[in-house]
Amino acid sequence: MGMAASQATFGMLTRRRNDIARQLTDCSLQKTSLSRDMKRVTQNYQEALGAKTFKWSNNAGATYVDLSYSNLMKPGAANQNKPYLITDANSRVVLDSKYRKYAEMISPDGVPGGNYASHRTEILASLTGLSSQDIDKSNATSAAAQAAADKVNALQEETDKLEAKCTMDAKNTDFLEKCFGNITGFNYSGGGNNSIAADYKYDSQQPGQWRLDSNPSGAKSRVKELLDQITNNVSGHLKDRDLEAFKRAADATYKVYSDYVDSAGADCADRCDMSIESCNGNNYCIRICAFIDCLLRNYRSNGGSASQSSQNTEVFYYDYVNKDSETYKEYEAKKAELEAAKAEYKTAVDSDNQVFTSANESEIAFYDQIFSAIADNGWTCNPDVEDGNYLNQMLQSNQYFITTIETETDKNGKEFYTYDSGVASTFDKIIAVNDTDAQNEALVKYEYEKSIISEKESRIDERMQNLKTEQSAINNMMKGVETVRNDNIERNFSIMS
Repeated sequence: MGMAASQATFGMLTRRRNDIARQLTDCSLQKTSLSRDMKRVTQNYQEALGAKTFKWSNNAGATYVDLSYSNLMKPGAANQNKPYLITDANSRVVLDSKYRKYAEMISPDGVPGGNYASHRTEILASLTGLSSQDIDKSNATSAAAQAAADKVNALQEETDKLEAKCTMDAKNTDFLEKCFGNITGFNYSGGGNNSIAADYKYDSQQPGQWRLDSNPSGAKSRVKELLDQITNNVSGHLKDRDLEAFKRAADATYKVYSDYVDSAGADCADRCDMSIESCNGNNYCIRICAFIDCLLRNYRSNGGSASQSSQNTEVFYYDYVNKDSETYKEYEAKKAELEAAKAEYKTAVDSDNQVFTSANESEIAFYDQIFSAIADNGWTCNPDVEDGNYLNQMLQSNQYFITTIETETDKNGKEFYTYDSGVASTFDKIIAVNDTDAQNEALVKYEYEKSIISEKESRIDERMQNLKTEQSAINNMMKGVETVRNDNIERNFSIMS
């Protein structure tokens, strides 16, 4: 009976010991699983520490604000009243719920090719608070200005063609001969005929002068008189802007030679250079070649129509006209029409004729670009873009893009818009910075998840410790039972023997 009881007790303890071993194995597996969870939580936290977010900056990142739908698609200080479109992979403009109702007026189905012009007044009045009457009046004013601009452009083109038709060119001394003419009242030292071209050619071969006067003030007056004669001569051969350039050149040349006279002093007998020198006693005289070269050089530098020869860089070609020709008279008449048209245009764009302030015009221009883009490229609505975090994610994942708008002019002077799309990370006003909000949120989440794992691990450790204590006790009990059992067996075999 004692042996049977011992054997039953031993079997029960063995089963319990095996159950404890199984539970310890389960606990060990649970701890391994918790280690994997802790590794995952730590990895997620490390990734969050490197998280970036897009910000909007107008100064290369020195300062920035949160990137939002408003900063891109609504007029304001951040975008300086210049729209930056949010577009999808199909180049459609992504709209919030507010813009949607206006876009549906333009293109009900969101497809490209909508009609903005028919709904422009209604849309602008609703968005800006300006009256429809003032918007229509401004449209009429703009249309008048555009018509005046078109007229100016057309007349400018006709005038340019006639100007080119009546313009001829001549090189160096040929230009002098055709346009500079003769001078009177100046004696040529060496024997000339007062033809500027002839005297210049003669002077290019040997020294020759035009005689001025015997005192400095008289000499300078004669320089002025000489330049006035030459300017009067060329006035019949130069177009208006070239004549103005020639007058500036004459003033510059007078300054040069006036300084020459002053530096020569009261007695020019001791003064002799390539420009001012003494001749026939104490008279001031001008070296013809140096004087004309100085005048032509000043003419070119003051905007006179001249081109340099490619074969000989010292040779210049100068434009001139025949003002008595029918072609030139036609050009002058067309130019008068052009000037009148320019005056009309100036009146059309005069500030007194403008309906709105510059701030109003800027806001209108902003919406014109937005809704013209909607008409041209189509649209899609996603109210989630009003959430800055969502917009950031869509831009960072290159599911949405930034599209800029530029205004260009066609050959007829009509303005049109062009669009340039790119990923947000390459856009110069968008910068990527550390996402501190995400990092703080990740830290809170990390600490929370770590505490849960730690608590679970502590409970498992406590459970394992209890199991191990029980296991040790069972082992001791099994040894005691085994000792009793062995003693009983030995005693029973002793009796039977």
